Amino acid sequence: MVRYNPFREIEQLQNALLRNFFTPTTESANTPLVDALEDAQGIHLAVYLPGVEPSNVEVTTENNTLTIRAERPFNKPENASQWRLEGPYGKFERSFVIPNTFDLGKIEATFKHGILYLDIPKAEAAQPRRIEVRVNP
Repeated sequence: MVRYNPFREIEQLQNALLRNFFTPTTESANTPLVDALEDAQGIHLAVYLPGVEPSNVEVTTENNTLTIRAERPFNKPENASQWRLEGPYGKFERSFVIPNTFDLGKIEATFKHGILYLDIPKAEAAQPRRIEVRVNP
């Protein structure tokens, strides 16, 4: 007779979750990290693309979708054998649905030290404005 251990199943589930959590996937390897902040002026994105040349970065908009594509080719020296490759190589893509309260036609993009900075201003209609209250005599 084997004694039942109720914690054994929990331990097996925990081990399976941790194993999957720490195993990198192809999707996450080809998705650049992004910081997204919003203030009164608009949305500010910082897209991390280390080792990517600015000429290999493409930013497009269609309808309310902002898409960032980039490529970091792998340049293997001749006669070199591969020991380990852990760097993110290949094509990268990330898309965001931007609300109508922001003006995708006025995006400003800059690239500095492997980081793509995108500033998306609020649309004129969405800008806060002060309305003067008149007093009728």
